Amino acid sequence: MRIAFGALLVLAALTPALAEDVQVELNALENSENRCRMTFVIENKGKAAVESLKLDLALFNTEGAVYRRMVVDMAPVRANKTVVKAFVTEGECAQMGKVLVNEVTACTPGDAAACQDQLALSSRVKSVRLYK
Repeated sequence: MRIAFGALLVLAALTPALAEDVQVELNALENSENRCRMTFVIENKGKAAVESLKLDLALFNTEGAVYRRMVVDMAPVRANKTVVKAFVTEGECAQMGKVLVNEVTACTPGDAAACQDQLALSSRVKSVRLYK
């Protein structure tokens, strides 16, 4: 029993993941010169810094069709820190209906697949859903 518990502790220490300590919120959309600026708030409530968090985003229009894909890096985010990141895409913000986190392409510390499973997402923009 003691050996099994010790092995479990070692395994947990060797498998870092984001857990739900990292939250990504789509906070605002702003039109600027025929472009749309997407502002995200990334909150790291964990004890470890997030060195890399690259998200493959699929942007859907209000009719549900994909009109753009982009890879963005939400990191670095120090432990117990909140940061704001902004990314620009072509077109008016009014055409955006939802944003899919299609894949986490990089996650440090941790495994990209585990990070995607455990990533907490939300949107403060009422007309745009952020989901995975």
